[in-house]
Amino acid sequence: MDVGVDTVTSPDADPRAGSTARIDDARATITKTTITPAPGTQVEADEPARRGLRDRWAARSHGELAAAQEPLAVGTLRLGLATMLAALCLLTVAGAVLVLLLWQQDRTSGVLTTQLERTWDLFDALRIVERWLAFALLPVATGWIAIAAVNVRRATGIRRNPVVAAASLPVGVLGAWIIGRELVADADDWVGQASGFVLQAVFLAIPLLALLRLAQAAEARHRPLRVAYVVGVAHVAQVQFLASLSTADQSSPADEWSRLGAYLIIGALIQVLGALSANEAARSIEEGTDHRYELRHRFGESLLAQAARA
Repeated sequence: MDVGVDTVTSPDADPRAGSTARIDDARATITKTTITPAPGTQVEADEPARRGLRDRWAARSHGELAAAQEPLAVGTLRLGLATMLAALCLLTVAGAVLVLLLWQQDRTSGVLTTQLERTWDLFDALRIVERWLAFALLPVATGWIAIAAVNVRRATGIRRNPVVAAASLPVGVLGAWIIGRELVADADDWVGQASGFVLQAVFLAIPLLALLRLAQAAEARHRPLRVAYVVGVAHVAQVQFLASLSTADQSSPADEWSRLGAYLIIGALIQVLGALSANEAARSIEEGTDHRYELRHRFGESLLAQAARA
């Protein structure tokens, strides 16, 4: 290799400073040595150090960019979920209509025993259908959450465990149901009922937090999820403290039938809001996932990897 020595002298001093020849002789000479490779010499670049297992795992857990994969089709599950929620609303409306018709019949000409038994038999049939539909709704919603978590991982490269995300919904619903049955229903005062209701809201926040993580990874809107949570808590309060199709008391006297019908109408309205907010929350996560996939696919994996390392 050739070694070249470049000598650089400092510039002359400012003439206004009255510099003399003695000062000029005393100035130090600044030398700078540069090493340039000879022609034809190959310089080997330093090989990057191989990352350890811990560093690779940390990078992967924080969303290491890889080849984007197209999200799986999950719109059918979302439409099925919305249809089942709408069916629950219609069942509640049908129950409210039966109770209000029974109350109106009692006001005008009275209700015969056979009419009363027939009406409550129809009410029981609606209640059974509602319970089976609610049981079928839970696995459908759980399946949608699992596939949504897989899609977020495929489209963004950010690791989201689909098992944990999907299990959050059954855990939250089951916990809220057990607390309502064991604590709120058996509470003797409003303090016990209020504390039990707060615990129910805490359990319902478990699936909310899991879905918020998915929405954050997909850069989706968070407001529909929060609205769905508030509506869900309101529905639990309505079922727990007022009345619903599954908790209506058939032994109530005739003068309370109008109140029961009004409670059922309120429950139907809450269910409508819940169906709309849940569908919008699911759609926002799907759209955010698709947008992230299209973004990574359009600009190329290499450009995004360079931007992530910068």
